[in-house]
This record gives sequence, structure tokens and C-alpha cells, in this order.
Amino acid sequence: MLAAYLVDAYADRLFSARAEPAADVLEFREGLAGASPALAAIFDLVAGRAQLVTEAVAVPLADYGKLGVEDFMVSLYNGHTVQRLRIAGADGGRQDVHEVLAAAMLGLVPPRTA
Repeated sequence: MLAAYLVDAYADRLFSARAEPAADVLEFREGLAGASPALAAIFDLVAGRAQLVTEAVAVPLADYGKLGVEDFMVSLYNGHTVQRLRIAGADGGRQDVHEVLAAAMLGLVPPRTA
């Protein structure tokens, strides 16, 4: 949650640092969320419209080589599943929180101009 709060706070910081005349911070955040679904998921999480859940996720046998030793051992004894921290959205969708955080951080980086 700390990482999610920091991403959320950074969006406000970006708004404050803009050289443009003051506008509505909510419109700015809505624009960021529209451009990055991952950032929208983090905004929902921080606002309480989504929640963090720990749940068992199935691991296909083909992906066993990608697992660390700890996850491999857990999956052997838990029916080929491992525990993962996920974002449970209001629509019932589930997303891996670490993947969403990584994508959300990229959504806060302005595109580079050559």
C-alpha cells in the first residue's frame, strides 16, 4: 500500500509542478488515469474503490521453470498454486499488484522528445 500511496502522491506532485496555469487537479488525474489503465487501478486502490487481496493463483506446469525455489515448493503442496497479492477491482477483475505498480510508474513518466 505504501508504494501505491507514493505513486498516487506523485501524480499530485506532477500537477503542482506544471508550468501551465492552474487547472483542476481532478481533471488532471482523470487524464492520467485515462492514459494509463494501471495508474487508474492504483488511483482506485488508494481511493478505496478497489482492495488488495491475497489469493491462490494457478501456475501452469510450463511456467514452473520461472518460479523461485520457495514458490516452487509452495506450489507442489498447494495443488500447483502460489499466493499472490492482487488488486481486486470493483468490476471483479484481478490484477497482480506488482505488475500494476510497475506499469503505473511508467504512466507517470512524461514521454521523451528527441
